[in-house]
Amino acid sequence: MKRSPFVAVVIGLALVLYIYTSSVKPSPAMKNAQANLTEQIQEALSNIKNSDSPEAQMQGVLQMKALADQYPQNADLQWNMGLFSMQSGQYSKAANRFEKVVQLDDDRLEAHMQLALSYAALKDTTQARNALSTLVSKSEGDLQARAVTMLEKLK
Repeated sequence: MKRSPFVAVVIGLALVLYIYTSSVKPSPAMKNAQANLTEQIQEALSNIKNSDSPEAQMQGVLQMKALADQYPQNADLQWNMGLFSMQSGQYSKAANRFEKVVQLDDDRLEAHMQLALSYAALKDTTQARNALSTLVSKSEGDLQARAVTMLEKLK
């Protein structure tokens, strides 16, 4: 299966979505909904980070997962779920989450790094190298240096 047409279609759809969403002004109700979502994310993260028991931490993770399922187009939720997947050794799930983050917010450069780390943990060096190559071309400074170092190790 050739990937070029698929990639072109995905990029085209992303561009159309970006143009459409950038031209829509958020209403006050949309702003309130976003603020409420942000509060819910912060509450779930607080439950995860500040809990004394594993059960309470898991409750926070479940809160976050429910939000991510409800708002699949939210890059912050996908990002956090990707990090949780990495921490629990669920690298395939992490890769899926970070792919989604990259689709939603290609400028979130650390997502490219996490995507590469996920693929490297899965022993998928081709995908890891692709993610790192993209990161090298988009980044600079320390992040770019880390990407180059990792890319050299994967050769």
